[in-house]
Amino acid sequence: MDKKYLDFICSLHGYCIRVKEIHWSTDNNSEHLLCDEIEEEIHDLEDRFAECTMGITGKKVKIGDLKPMLPHATKLKEMLKELADETMDMKDNFDGYQYSGLENICDDIMEMCGKYMYRTTQK
Repeated sequence: MDKKYLDFICSLHGYCIRVKEIHWSTDNNSEHLLCDEIEEEIHDLEDRFAECTMGITGKKVKIGDLKPMLPHATKLKEMLKELADETMDMKDNFDGYQYSGLENICDDIMEMCGKYMYRTTQK
């Protein structure tokens, strides 16, 4: 699989880990519950992106390829902003109609980031 796609998958996996770290370390029950929702959505989007990529490229993720890449941010809202920025960088790689599915998944990631950046402001 092309390195840029595999790196993005590994990055999404890292975001799942970071959300779980925030989930377990928070003293705020609202943030704790919000992390559950976010982790579930990122996990689903990671799976969709990986499977769509494999369908487009015809190349599978092999055993040992998944090496989580953790985000720099350690706070929820900043982490979501980092994910949004990384997603927009990924979208720059798509050129052609065959990538429309991956673009749609990236759009869904952007929607999720916006929604949860707002939700982090609620107590």
